[in-house]
Amino acid sequence: AGTRPPETKALRWGLIACLLCLVILADWFAGGVSPRIALGSATIHLTSVPDNAGVLLNGERVGATPLRYEDVRPGAVVVRLEHRFHEAVAMRIHLVRGESRDVHVEFPTAVGVLEIVSNPRGAVLAIDGQSLADAAPVLLARYPTGAYEVTASIANRQSKTQTVEVLPNARTEVAFELERLPAGEVFLDLSPSDAEVEIVGADAAYQHGVRLPRGVYAFRIRRDGYATQEFKLPVRFGRNQRAVRLTRLQTRLSLAAEPADATVEVSYEAGGGWRNTRYTGPLTVPMGLATVTARAIGFRNYSRQLTLRERSHSHTIRMSPFNVQPGRRFRDALKSGGTGPDLVIIEAGVFQMGSLTGSADERPVHQVTITQPFAISVFEVTHGEYDRFRGVDVAALKNPVEGRPALPVPADVLARHPVTDLTWPDTEEYVLWLSRETGYRYRLPSEAEWEYVARAGSTTRYPFGDDPDDACTYANIADQTLADNYRKYSTVACNDGALGITPVGSFRANDFGVHDMLGNAEEWVADCWRGNYSGADGTPRPANGYCTARAVRGGAWDSAPEDATPSFRSFSTDANRARGFRVVREL
Repeated sequence: AGTRPPETKALRWGLIACLLCLVILADWFAGGVSPRIALGSATIHLTSVPDNAGVLLNGERVGATPLRYEDVRPGAVVVRLEHRFHEAVAMRIHLVRGESRDVHVEFPTAVGVLEIVSNPRGAVLAIDGQSLADAAPVLLARYPTGAYEVTASIANRQSKTQTVEVLPNARTEVAFELERLPAGEVFLDLSPSDAEVEIVGADAAYQHGVRLPRGVYAFRIRRDGYATQEFKLPVRFGRNQRAVRLTRLQTRLSLAAEPADATVEVSYEAGGGWRNTRYTGPLTVPMGLATVTARAIGFRNYSRQLTLRERSHSHTIRMSPFNVQPGRRFRDALKSGGTGPDLVIIEAGVFQMGSLTGSADERPVHQVTITQPFAISVFEVTHGEYDRFRGVDVAALKNPVEGRPALPVPADVLARHPVTDLTWPDTEEYVLWLSRETGYRYRLPSEAEWEYVARAGSTTRYPFGDDPDDACTYANIADQTLADNYRKYSTVACNDGALGITPVGSFRANDFGVHDMLGNAEEWVADCWRGNYSGADGTPRPANGYCTARAVRGGAWDSAPEDATPSFRSFSTDANRARGFRVVREL
C-alpha cells in the first residue's frame, strides 16, 4: 500500500529533467555559468588616451579605462568607449576561448567654442595659468575640448576663477561679474621728485594716485646718492597722502689739477637744482652726479662728470696744452671742394671788458680771461663765401637775379664785399654748414671774444690809439667823404675816400692780424642781448637763454666815431643792409 506506481516516479523525474533543461537554457542565454563551462572564457584589457573613458561590452557598461575585464564570453564582442570630451568610439572584436586581448583607443581631437565675457569689459584672462593675448570679451573658436580653470582680473576689482568644460561641437559661455574692491588712492609727495618707489610684495607699480585695495602696504623709496627710506602705509578708502623726504648722502671730494693754477669749478645737484662752487680745497658735497670743469690759459678746457658713491672721492685733473702758433693764418678744406674763410689764430689772454666812458650798457668794466686760443676769420664773411653755401656763383653773375638788386659794382668785386642783410638764424645756418663741410666746430664769436680781438691787446679807446681822427687808416666809419654826401652830425676829421661798404681788407689790420673789426659792416655775435654786464662771470661764454634780441658789435661804414669803438654795443632782431658777421673756429 505504501509504494508508488512506477509511472508516477517516471513522471516526477521527467519534470525534474525538464526544469533542469529550462534552468540551463536560461543561464546560457543570460551569459551565466553554463556558457563558460561549455565554451570557456576570454580576457580583455582596455586603455585609452585620454583615460577614464566609459567601457560598454555588448551594450553593458562594465567600467572605465584603464580596465582589465575577465570572463568575457568568447565569440563576437562589441566594444564601445565613451568620453565626455570626445566622440564615442565603437568596434567589434572576436575572442576565442582562453584569449587575452589588449585594446587601446586614442580618441581623435575634438573642439568646441569658448566665449568669455566680463563686467566691466576689459578683464585680463588666463586659462590654466596661461595668459590670453586679448582681454574680455573674447570668442575662442575651435578650442580643444576639456575642463579648464579660467581666471579674470581687473585692477581694483575682485579676481575670480571658474572651472569651465568645453564640449565637442558645443558652445560654452562663461561670464564674470567682477565687483569693485574697497580701495584708496595713494599720493606720495617725493623729494627728490624722481625718486624710485617700490610697493614691496605688491603686483601694482606705483604711480601718483595709484589705487590699492584697503590694507597695509610696505613702501621702499630710493635714489642714487640718497639714503633709502622704508615705511608702512595703511591705505584707507579715499585719498591717502604722505610726504617723503630722502636724506642726501655726503662725500668728501678732493681734487688735484695739472697745471696747479687752473681755475676749477664743481657743479652738483642740490635743493632741486644745480649749484656751482669754485674749488679751493676739499669739499663736502652730496653723493651722486657731479661735474668738474677746469680752465687754464693755454690749456684745453677740461670737463668730466663724476659719480660720487664712496664716503670720500679723489680725482686728478690733467689738462692738455695747446700746441698752436698765434698769428698763423690758414684755411680749412671743404668737402664739396675749395676752402673756407681765411682764419688767424688768436692766443689766450686777459683783458678788461667794457668802458668807463661809454654808455651804461658797457659797464661795469670787468676782467675776462680767455683761456682757450681760437681762430677767427681775418675778414668779415663775404658774398662769395656765403653764396658758396647757398649755391650761387656771385662772380659769374652778369645780370640781377631774383632777390638781389642791380649790382652797383662788378660781380667779382661784390664777391669780396661783406655779405649783409642776414638775420641771426641765417648766420647760424652758415656756421653749421661750415662745421659739416670741414669737420671742425665753427660758430659765431661771443661778445667777449669779439671785443678781445677788436682791442688786439690795446688799452686805449681805439686799438690804434685815443684819437678818432686816425681811424681812416684802420676803419671805414663816418668820415669827411660821408659828410660831403650826407648830413651827419658826428664824423672823424680824416677822409678815407670810401662811401658805403668796401671790399674786405681795404683797411689796415689790427695787431692780431684781423681786418675791419670796426666799421664797414657791423657784426652779429653769439650772445643774447643783456642791458649791462652786471653778474658777468669773467669767462668768454656767451650770454644765452630766452632771447628777445641778439647783440651786435663794431659799427658800420656810417657809424659815428663814438659808435665804432671796441666796447660799443648794440642789439637787433632783424636783418640790415649794413650788418654782416665773422666766424670763430675752435682749435
